[in-house]
Amino acid sequence: MTISLNALEHLGINLYSNIPAVLSEVVANAWDADAKKVQVTIDKVAETITIEDDGTGMDRDGVIDRFLTVGFKRRDELGDVTALGRKPMGRKGIGKLSIFSVAQVAEVFTTLDGDRTAFRMDREVIRKAIAGKGDNTYKPDELTDWPSDLQAGTRIVLSKISKSLSGMTVEGLKRRVARRFSVIGPKNNFVVEINGNAVGPDDRGYHNALQYLWTYGDQNTFASSCSNLERPAEPRLTAINDELNKAGISLTGWIGTVSSPSQLKDEEGDNLNRVAIFMRGKMAQEDILDIFGQKEIYADYVIGELHCEELDVDEKGDIATSSRQSLKEDDPRFEALRRIVLSELRYIASRWSDWRRSDGAKVAMTVPAVSNWLSSLKGDTKKKAERWIGRLNTIRSQGDTDKKELLKASILAFESYRRKEELDRLDDIKDESMEQILDIFKNIDDLELSYYGQIVKLRIGVVRALQEKLKQNDKELVLRDYIFEHLWLLDPSWERAKGTEHAETLINKFLKEDSAALKGNEKTGRIDIGYRTAGGKHVIIELKRASVSVPLDDLTKQVRKYRDGARRLLRTTDYAGWPIEIICLIGKPPPEWDDVDGTGPQGVIDALKNVDARIVFYDQLLTNSQRAYADYLTEHVKVDKLWGVFEAIDNFSPPDKE
Repeated sequence: MTISLNALEHLGINLYSNIPAVLSEVVANAWDADAKKVQVTIDKVAETITIEDDGTGMDRDGVIDRFLTVGFKRRDELGDVTALGRKPMGRKGIGKLSIFSVAQVAEVFTTLDGDRTAFRMDREVIRKAIAGKGDNTYKPDELTDWPSDLQAGTRIVLSKISKSLSGMTVEGLKRRVARRFSVIGPKNNFVVEINGNAVGPDDRGYHNALQYLWTYGDQNTFASSCSNLERPAEPRLTAINDELNKAGISLTGWIGTVSSPSQLKDEEGDNLNRVAIFMRGKMAQEDILDIFGQKEIYADYVIGELHCEELDVDEKGDIATSSRQSLKEDDPRFEALRRIVLSELRYIASRWSDWRRSDGAKVAMTVPAVSNWLSSLKGDTKKKAERWIGRLNTIRSQGDTDKKELLKASILAFESYRRKEELDRLDDIKDESMEQILDIFKNIDDLELSYYGQIVKLRIGVVRALQEKLKQNDKELVLRDYIFEHLWLLDPSWERAKGTEHAETLINKFLKEDSAALKGNEKTGRIDIGYRTAGGKHVIIELKRASVSVPLDDLTKQVRKYRDGARRLLRTTDYAGWPIEIICLIGKPPPEWDDVDGTGPQGVIDALKNVDARIVFYDQLLTNSQRAYADYLTEHVKVDKLWGVFEAIDNFSPPDKE
């Protein structure tokens, strides 16, 4: 059997796709070389990446036998423990080839006991050797120039970078490198610097986002760095020790949850909603959470780092896949780990739900008005309200605004529930207890008032939004499809009547036939016409094109035709006695409007009134609607008992966390 250099294409050149992953392989090699310090320098101007360590280095024979030998079994040849007592991370001897995933050229300078070796490797030259028909050997170019400032260890200079360095930041690289190792820092005498900035455990960047934490083994240092935990970390190792012993594996690390899923998206766009597996201080699999297929809400909040050293034991075979970025899922050790972690996730799901409900209720009750409202409830209703308000904290939402709206809706719902309980009490009230009965109905009136107050507030929001749109769009186009279904824009007292569908069908058919028969200016001047029932009235609305001014005689003639036609059709219905009102929504008044010595505005108004019609200007519609509702709210807040509660919720901001 022969192995072609073509294997390099798959095991090295195409091994990784991003710079942090490649840097991690080189940093791991520095750890294995007993380096105490690794310096990474990103030069965006020269477009180079330099990685230098003060480790053992190599002589010429070491370069040939180890660095240039693909598949060099480091642990078999050099032992399972380094001179400093470290457990080597490398195993297959192929990680170093990953540098060609991001760079075309690599220059290597390494020294051991005064023996200096320098050489240059070019990815494209390697590829040509692979494609050749000879013996497929490749020899790097030896270099004679030696950097005067390199006294010990190894320096690798990567150039002709295939990945852009322009958007790369030092802080972003620090985060990504820190997340791939648990051994970086003074504790393990292993310092990594990027452009002179030391990488540390805190650079992982998610410790302050954690809300709840479950730990395995001694995680006191990490837990103490999580400044925003809302509860003390819960140790879990004792609970799973028996299962771990049966499986013959150990487990250390932590699993946590955050307050909001948005916290698991970092500045570089990485998704941190994952549980990473580490072996020998280095990330072996970025995420195992995905393999569990958890669909419950809590899963969107989870992040974790778990260490299992038994996954990397020489005599039990290599558990890593050929990509070196994940683990073999059918390995018995991995299956045991997966079973135990799944059990823990189910436990965490239950605790998360309980804690979020309880803590959510506490947060809601920090709003004094909400606390007072809850205090006003009694018995079972109060308990249910507290539980439900807490549950709002476990519902997916886009942010605090959504939760506030849910909280207000919940309060209204429980007020309805409380009124229902009061109605149920009617059977137990004696006939002479009229005062108690009237109190119950007064409470129902109060609830209806609160409901309508919220409806009015929402309507004002809609009107404001429409006003913003009308700054950019043609009024007639914006309002065309909206106004027929929302008559309250014309009159706050108009709500759609129910059960009048038959009458609406008859008259709308009549109006549409009239539109189809129009010709000339009448046809171009009309945008739309429709009929609705509202507030005990028959309402016909005609939208005129905003740029058209219709003479008064033409307008009254059209309006009379609509009115008389509607009367004919309504004569045999249950709504024949309802008055008819016709509204012409226009942009320009009739020409007679400006006739100072003749008809004038009042004459136009009176003429249309005689045929049960009135005009409304596009410019006035939203302003009048907003003013009417604002006037209503001014009086409403004086009598709505829940208004203050809702306002307090809207204005509430949770205290900032450090």
